[in-house]
Amino acid sequence: MKHLLSAIALFAAFSPLAINAQTAINPTGDYNRITAMYQYRDLAGDGTNGFELGYVHGFSLSSTTPLFFQTGLKFDMGFDHESASEQGLKISGDLTTMSFSVPLDIAYKLVFGDNSNVAFIPFAGFNLKVNALADVTASASYQGVKEKETVSMFDDEIGMKRFQAGWHIGLGFQINKFYAGADFGTDFIKIIDNGGNCTPTFHLGVGYTF
Repeated sequence: MKHLLSAIALFAAFSPLAINAQTAINPTGDYNRITAMYQYRDLAGDGTNGFELGYVHGFSLSSTTPLFFQTGLKFDMGFDHESASEQGLKISGDLTTMSFSVPLDIAYKLVFGDNSNVAFIPFAGFNLKVNALADVTASASYQGVKEKETVSMFDDEIGMKRFQAGWHIGLGFQINKFYAGADFGTDFIKIIDNGGNCTPTFHLGVGYTF
């Protein structure tokens, strides 16, 4: 929730600047966009909060229709912490993840406004994801004795997958060059063979189009 509120506050801070600086949006022109997003990802039952940084290029598919193919590269990290204590024994676990993904989207840019400087951009598509890091660090302390161990979820005993493919759907809102958007999706490939889900993921954040 803290990350979600930070993303909303960031967009609210940029909004007055975006409204005052009028810049016409080309309905059918190619574009580049950089984004910073809050991310929530359900990783085999462990909900991770984190962030995503991304770059997307929109390729125009028509000179008369505002239809685009979007692709680029996105980098994300997720974190989760759990702890418990009982009768002097304190235990905690920390999960850290890192992934890279390539979106393959179809987007439609609906431009309107007195100066054609406002647009809604619905999009949907697929993503290819490489899970680069997934470490669990377990710590325990009892009567002054401390132990710590880090285990990779890619170990054979856990069997987390390095590669996933999935789908997502989202909506973007652009004022002049400033952007806010949200998307939701999940993977076709389960993150762990005996896991109960396919890692649903939610993003919310802001960006800049140029």
